[in-house]
Amino acid sequence: MKAFIPCLFLLITGISFSQKNDSIKPKAIAFAVKASIGGITPNKIAFSDAGWDRLTPGFQVLDSFQVNPTGTDQFAGEPDDSYNVFSFSFLNNPKKQTGKNYRFSTTIHIGQGPEAKASKYWVRDNRTIIDTLSSGQTGTTYFVYGNRRQEIQKQYRIKSWMIGLGERFALRPGKIFQFETGLDVYMLLGKPSVQSATWESYIVEDINGSTYQSSTPQPVLNPSQTTNYAAKMSEGLLVSIPFDISFALSKNNPFFKRIRLGLEANYGMAFQFTKGKTSYTESKSWALNLRYEFYQFRRPFQSKSQK
Repeated sequence: MKAFIPCLFLLITGISFSQKNDSIKPKAIAFAVKASIGGITPNKIAFSDAGWDRLTPGFQVLDSFQVNPTGTDQFAGEPDDSYNVFSFSFLNNPKKQTGKNYRFSTTIHIGQGPEAKASKYWVRDNRTIIDTLSSGQTGTTYFVYGNRRQEIQKQYRIKSWMIGLGERFALRPGKIFQFETGLDVYMLLGKPSVQSATWESYIVEDINGSTYQSSTPQPVLNPSQTTNYAAKMSEGLLVSIPFDISFALSKNNPFFKRIRLGLEANYGMAFQFTKGKTSYTESKSWALNLRYEFYQFRRPFQSKSQK
């Protein structure tokens, strides 16, 4: 919702200018501001073992640990799929495009976009026999193991800021319903969060039945530890094609006809750059947007011939 605050400020500021111009002479639309809020799919990101070691200096995983593909996430949290963008569009040749059924514009974007997250897990089991059981029917001997399990997790997480440039093509400008598409290219920048966690658990294994009571006391476990690491800025790239349908709040009112509410969907490819590796994924986003179109402002201190 923060993205709507600057839009509202510009909207209120421009009312007095635009209404004065309208009362003198109708002018071509010159530029537009838009605030969008919605959701976006996360970006994929991956690291080699050397990459994980670089992210967590001073913390090495011993060779006795094995990769655990089904590890428990100690940093579990809801994924941040929020998408907020503020856009400023310069309408190309506004006077020449007045009255036509199409319009081209160049757009600058700034906002907050996709999240990228990666985790890796390691485990080491230390099993010892704590009891021996015999079957009264078959005489088979069963061993009961106490497993002191040590686990490690490393996590990398980043929420990117987006700075982008786009070229838009609109159909039916100035009409109640308008369709817009084009191509947008965003640079992704963000400060990642890098963490590691170590913890222990004790598991009694290979028990026939749930009534087993071990006479061996459970060992004292080391407390879990979490460490945060400093990380450099991360870069990425997002290339997307927008599909935007909007409608004006009025057909004839000089003020409300320049306010448009819209729904947009964006489809493209996202890239995350890490040392020695580039990760890419399909990107999808949607948003509700509010747009206000400004007429050209009259420039002060000009002669009548210049105006």
